[in-house]
Amino acid sequence: MFTTDPKVLARIAAAQGLIFDMDGTIIDSEGNHHKATNHMLKDLGLPPLTTEVLESYAGLPDKPMFSDILARLQAAGALTQEQIASDPRLTIEALSHTKRQIYEEIYMPQDVLYASMAELIRDCAAQGKRLALATSSPRTQADFILRTSKLQPYFASVITGDMVEHGKPAPDIFLLAAQSLNLKPEDCLVFEDGQHGLNAAKAAHIDALHCLNGEFQAFYPA
Repeated sequence: MFTTDPKVLARIAAAQGLIFDMDGTIIDSEGNHHKATNHMLKDLGLPPLTTEVLESYAGLPDKPMFSDILARLQAAGALTQEQIASDPRLTIEALSHTKRQIYEEIYMPQDVLYASMAELIRDCAAQGKRLALATSSPRTQADFILRTSKLQPYFASVITGDMVEHGKPAPDIFLLAAQSLNLKPEDCLVFEDGQHGLNAAKAAHIDALHCLNGEFQAFYPA
């Protein structure tokens, strides 16, 4: 069960719209994203990143994530500025494409749905609440997860990272999600696992529930 806390249940009941992050929130996928990133780095002949570093990227769009990865590798002496500038495999676009391909072909089918979140989504939809998915991941991944989890019918809208100019921790994705539900931000509630996403909810002036492993962890008021 997501939570038995009566105050949290009351806050969920009071919200007209519920906005769910995807990776790490409704599916156990963060570890597989980490594996895909290190898989890509190994194929490029580069050292792997630690779990701590990879976890710090949760919710971030590709551009700032891969920019930071390149900076870290350069600072560690694994890459030079000349290599970054001259190797077409090391552009942000190439890294994003390669990691996405590895994740979707090898690791994404291994993602596991959090049963507690699936139950919550079905129950809230049955109560007539409007639900939106707001993920930094691309639409292909969102569609795959919603289809294989059989959760697609419960979401009125799906907002992905390529639909907004500024990704998390900017508020854009959650503001667009609220708009897609024809609701004001203050009428919504966000479910998020990552700090970047929680910061984005606060910037959007939307209350958020921090989720971890499919369970409630903390309330983040706007």
